[in-house]
Amino acid sequence: MSGIWLGIDTTSSMGGVALLKDGVLLTESILPVTGFHSEKILPAIEKALKQSGICGKDLSGIGVSLGPGSYTGLRIGLSTVLGLSAGWEVPVKGVSTLRVIAASLPEGPVLGCVKARTGEVFAGAFSSPDPLSQEIIPQSLYSAEVLEELVSDRIFSAAGSGRSEITCPGLKWVHPLLDHPRSSIVADCACSLAGRYGFDKDVEPLYLREFNQRIFPK
Repeated sequence: MSGIWLGIDTTSSMGGVALLKDGVLLTESILPVTGFHSEKILPAIEKALKQSGICGKDLSGIGVSLGPGSYTGLRIGLSTVLGLSAGWEVPVKGVSTLRVIAASLPEGPVLGCVKARTGEVFAGAFSSPDPLSQEIIPQSLYSAEVLEELVSDRIFSAAGSGRSEITCPGLKWVHPLLDHPRSSIVADCACSLAGRYGFDKDVEPLYLREFNQRIFPK
């Protein structure tokens, strides 16, 4: 799917906003803050649109990281996206944060890994960085021991904040700069996934902790 896409990530301390047009990056900004607030996200979006000479209604879609990640960041990010979607009448596509991290890696198979509690990680592995690639280790909450066992029989390129919890020869960790999901990758993944599966009618945060799950109706 082509067109102009806005990508938003608020799942980590290095979130951001990006604009892509037909797969080409127009602008990307990083928001290096501990907590996310709508008063910081909205000006970043406004600035990106202004710099690119684009109006919100010109967008083909909005991509947003669904998590796992910061509980507060996810709620604020999704609320912001749904408000923009309604105001601009632009559809939304959510993307797993683990898929976004994996899509930034150079080669497959790839694994995205986000730190949970001590000794626990949110993780998922895919056959390649392609956002449409097959999931080969289900996205879930794992103990370090269980994940190490799952990846022990093959080599994965890996990134994410979960690296501090995992020591396994089967994981080839890339540069730590790729540990944080990029908003430009969010937009690119959302574009590909919407082209294959369509847009989302409901946007649900992916906490990967069942008791926290909640649906945000569009």
